[in-house]
Amino acid sequence: MPDQIPGSEDLRAYVTKPLLDRITDQAIDSDYKAAAARREPSEEDSTRRRRPGLRAMVIVGLFALLATTAAVQTSRTEDIRQTSRQVLVDRIEQRQARIADLHRQISSLREDNQRSEASLNSLGLRAKSASSTAVSTAEETGFAPVTGSGIRITIDNAADGNEGGTVRDYDLAVIVNGLWEAGATAVSVDGQRVTPRSGVITSGATLRMNDVSLSPPYEVSAIGDTRTLAARFAETVSGAMIRTTTQDYGMPFEIENIDRLTLPAAPPDLLELTQLGTESDDKDSEGTKGSARPTDNTDEDKQESSEGDREE
Repeated sequence: MPDQIPGSEDLRAYVTKPLLDRITDQAIDSDYKAAAARREPSEEDSTRRRRPGLRAMVIVGLFALLATTAAVQTSRTEDIRQTSRQVLVDRIEQRQARIADLHRQISSLREDNQRSEASLNSLGLRAKSASSTAVSTAEETGFAPVTGSGIRITIDNAADGNEGGTVRDYDLAVIVNGLWEAGATAVSVDGQRVTPRSGVITSGATLRMNDVSLSPPYEVSAIGDTRTLAARFAETVSGAMIRTTTQDYGMPFEIENIDRLTLPAAPPDLLELTQLGTESDDKDSEGTKGSARPTDNTDEDKQESSEGDREE
């Protein structure tokens, strides 16, 4: 409803005015009045406006307090940061010194390793050479098996049973010494390898070698050059003597070339010293056992000794 009723002049216009327009005009007028009323200052607002400096001072004080607190905190943080930085720098320097020390140790260990490797290589070469020497020595001395071409000599007792036609220990010793002289590199008798400690001995009516009994026909095998070994053996005094003995007493005797011979190793027990005799005992034993290599006695002496034994 309007605040005042319009005059008579405007009554007709007021009455004839459409209701929707009148409601709209009155609503707008009411809004304007409410806005104008809000713009008018009240007593409380006037009081607030009269004290603007107090609020500003409070705000400034709070800001100053915050700034001071921030500055103090920043100063403390900076001190902590500086201390932490120094600690980190010290740790880094310690680690760097430790790393440098480890590098020096690594360098020293690397040099030691190189020297050890060089020493190991030298020892390896020496061990290889020693092993090769040991194998070669074992083959030469009869304590390792050998394979190669060579000759085989077969000798047997006379078929008539004549005592002079019996193969004796010195007959085999003569053959072995002749083969060494002819250039043989390894010799065996009935499969028993001839070594510096070997010897053919008579035990009753049986011949023994390396503590093993031998039985006729006796086979003496030798590794060597098949082109020259048999001929050179026949040219030696030992070869001529055994040839004469076998012919005189009718003892079967044969020499043949063999393309592949395998001579076994001597028993390892021969490497063990069981007793130690005097020099005179050793000389006496040399006369009875024979030698793996040619002895200092001449073949003529052996022939005279063997002929005397056979005549007796």
